[in-house]
Amino acid sequence: MARARPSPPPAPETSVCLVSLGCSKNLVDTEVMAGHLAREGLALVAAPDEADLVIVNTCGFIGDARAESEATIARFAQRRKRGALRGLVVTGCMVELHEASLAKSFPEVDALLPISDYSGVPSIVRQVLGGEPAGLCPAGEARPGARGASGSGPGYARERQPLAGGLVKQGDSDLGRALLTAPHTAYLRLGEGCNHVCAFCAIPKIRGRLKSKPLPVLLEEARALAELGARELTLIAEDSTDYGKDLGAGWGLSDLLVELGRVEGVRWVRVMYAHPATIDDRLIATLASVPNVAPYLDLPIQHGDEGVLRLMRRGTSPARIRDVVARLRAARPGIALRTTILTGFPGETAEAFARLLELLDELSFERLGCFAFSPEDGTEAARLPGRVPRALAEERRERVMAAQRRRLQRANRGRAGTREEVLVDAVERGRALARSVRDAPEIDGRVLVKGGGALPVGEFARVRITGAQGYDLAAVTAD
Repeated sequence: MARARPSPPPAPETSVCLVSLGCSKNLVDTEVMAGHLAREGLALVAAPDEADLVIVNTCGFIGDARAESEATIARFAQRRKRGALRGLVVTGCMVELHEASLAKSFPEVDALLPISDYSGVPSIVRQVLGGEPAGLCPAGEARPGARGASGSGPGYARERQPLAGGLVKQGDSDLGRALLTAPHTAYLRLGEGCNHVCAFCAIPKIRGRLKSKPLPVLLEEARALAELGARELTLIAEDSTDYGKDLGAGWGLSDLLVELGRVEGVRWVRVMYAHPATIDDRLIATLASVPNVAPYLDLPIQHGDEGVLRLMRRGTSPARIRDVVARLRAARPGIALRTTILTGFPGETAEAFARLLELLDELSFERLGCFAFSPEDGTEAARLPGRVPRALAEERRERVMAAQRRRLQRANRGRAGTREEVLVDAVERGRALARSVRDAPEIDGRVLVKGGGALPVGEFARVRITGAQGYDLAAVTAD
């Protein structure tokens, strides 16, 4: 289909650069902000040096994310202090959690904006640039919001800036956002908030309880994204497998996947953030039967020791995890399973960590990210005894990642000589940067296609895998 484009806006009175930190849900929040700004005729620019005002959308999920957010704010605060910027606005999770400390640490920030529907962002920008003090901008109704290879961590410190994206038509929910991803791939956010009570997680405090989008709204958004050229939709939520349970409408993730299977033009539908405690037989059957659902599932297990999982309040067990993984692989042979691990949780003994390593070696997840525990204000885990020293938690994280690198390298070498379909993300220096169906955007590995400079970006191609190159695969165009 022809790629839809918005009508040219009036001559912009000012330019704005958006810097998005953290996860894909945060990126969608940034896209919502960008949509509001674009509709108001404000110019979006990719380079901060070209901007009158910078908006930093922060992540505050873990300690490393907070540090990255603070460093980014500090960088732009110095530019604001020197007069290189006319305005600086900070929003996102860090404002929700640490508004007072941010205001004290960064007096150069013109406005602190909690998570909201972001419809007031254009007026805030104009207020700031007009020299009026904006202070704390009141939040409306809450809404959700470095490339990591297959063996990397979750990528909480990713910085994103506007690309030449399309403008999804305005309407309810996330419709109306300006796409900041490449045109052929987009995130579809199922809702916001979470009903789980994991001891280490501050998300319910930041985003609130689960609020799913109605299925018709998601289908409308999916069709709009497809009309803009999206060939791949990546489903995101705090817990995708809980989708729809709060609405009492009688449908959930399985029903959504069946309907997305009928959206014209979408070849890959990928599910992220599936909770192992809530995966059922119907969902497993749906993952195996809907043709455009990718043989891929993100399944964060967090740990492999029963005692640690109990302390984490994950509502699952090693036996349950083994059972779910076995049923997924039996129903969908060749499925790529991604997981996330947390090391150094309070009470993680050397024996508990050894059991985690044993489970990971047994299950051999195709993709894995790992981060070390950091105590988050307001969470149960921050008050638990048995704190593991940070250096030891980091050492254990590296051991998990080292073992995963070895597994991945063996698997990648075993793919040499196979022919696979890939989606071309970019072309640079005569080669194509692509992904197989087993690799999610931003967080997994790539397929580096030698001599693929003529392959069209955003289209599918057949390649022959020739070997491994770090976390990535090397390939040539298929004969």
